[in-house]
Amino acid sequence: MFLESGPAQVLHSGIVTTFGGNPLQMIVPLPGDTLAVQWHFEQDREVHGAAFDCQATDTGYRIVCTNIEDAAGRGSSDPVLLGELGPDLFFVHFRVFRFGDTPDCTLHYTFFRADKETVGWTPTR
Repeated sequence: MFLESGPAQVLHSGIVTTFGGNPLQMIVPLPGDTLAVQWHFEQDREVHGAAFDCQATDTGYRIVCTNIEDAAGRGSSDPVLLGELGPDLFFVHFRVFRFGDTPDCTLHYTFFRADKETVGWTPTR
């Protein structure tokens, strides 16, 4: 199946729930490569409200979701740019939910690929 939304191709989407509150490791196949994304879910009483942090690692990206405490969920309001490979940009759009008194989170996600020129992207470096 081939899916696209505007200028972006949908690479992969789905719903997954953590096991025992453990992090999730995703390997997303790319043309000629793979993208590793680690999802971590934490509670931090020092931080007020939900927070998200995306960091590059040696093998891909680490996304830390903090204080996701309700069934309404929290997530990205716009696709999050993960990186680039040749002429392509890779994005993720997500929402994280926690249902009831459990250490587990449920993640809804979609990974996209878009051509840099098609979306008018230029680096800020």
